[in-house]
Amino acid sequence: MRRRCPRPTALMSALAAALTATATTTAAVAPAAWAASSSVAASSVAAGLPAAATAGTPLPGGRPHYVVSVLGGSFNHYWARLAEYTFTPGSGGRGIVRQSYWMWHQAHFDGNAAVNKVSTGYTTAGCAANCTVRTPRGFQPKAGPMSNLVGRYRYDRFQRLVIEWPGRKIEVWSVINSSPTLTRLQLHHTSLGGLAGDGFGSAASFAAGATRDQVAGTELTGVQRVASYDAGGVPPVKTSRWSTNVIAPMQRCPGAGAACLFYTGPNWRSAIVVPRGLGRRAYWQHQLQGSDGQRGACFGRGGGHTVALLQIIDDRGVFAGFVGAEASFNGRSLRNAVIGEVVLT
Repeated sequence: MRRRCPRPTALMSALAAALTATATTTAAVAPAAWAASSSVAASSVAAGLPAAATAGTPLPGGRPHYVVSVLGGSFNHYWARLAEYTFTPGSGGRGIVRQSYWMWHQAHFDGNAAVNKVSTGYTTAGCAANCTVRTPRGFQPKAGPMSNLVGRYRYDRFQRLVIEWPGRKIEVWSVINSSPTLTRLQLHHTSLGGLAGDGFGSAASFAAGATRDQVAGTELTGVQRVASYDAGGVPPVKTSRWSTNVIAPMQRCPGAGAACLFYTGPNWRSAIVVPRGLGRRAYWQHQLQGSDGQRGACFGRGGGHTVALLQIIDDRGVFAGFVGAEASFNGRSLRNAVIGEVVLT
């Protein structure tokens, strides 16, 4: 029996096994330099830390917990990574950073859209239609992070945040104090092939999540950077602006503990699921239903755009938006494998 928008009935506490870059039996495969690193206990990543360091290397913006999305790669080999970073002050000008992440890669997946867009176990029952809400494979409620990394961080002479991951891989981020309760990271450059990245940090624990009413009551704007398998050999990364006219106004699906929000606009109906008990995770399926003559009919297995989301929560525990990764994988054919990075604030 499918759940009707409420919390999942069970949640696995164990993390998913670390991925290898050579695997071809999963839709989500990390580069070898990432997969070869040591894993980190989930409890270490989720543990609450002080909002500011009293000694050692300063925390970025004075905040320890960041949700991060990155789009990288090259034509027909694009990848998207969605992660939680935890920073801990250290000595000698370097601190420790731990990452738990999910990752999807165009060049390393099998099957078709029906295989790679999996059910969350939630439906939109009680809204305009009773549709299954799907997510990229590997992000479903019972799946833990795909892998974990431990690295070091420091600051360069421009006060940019430099993260050194195993295998001499680096990420360089500009640190922006977005507000008195939130710090923003913007990807400056990386040796991992990243093209664009955004992160948001606060003192809030990763266990802290918003309610559906908080999400529905927040006006969001932002961008989506997407790539797809295409013809002609031209890199197809495109940036589009998103706003609340795409995902709002929302209809709250009824029922005790209901978590679904359902967009009832004129085209391409969408759903966002804000679960209870899953921390920062949320699920967005755009194009849940067809428009025009298809309106009222739910897309079958493999339909729609599936986006994995992590909530941005500020120091006060207030919902402030999402970072996300789209991994709408199908076969390697014209525009049928879409991957991208999303930031909505």
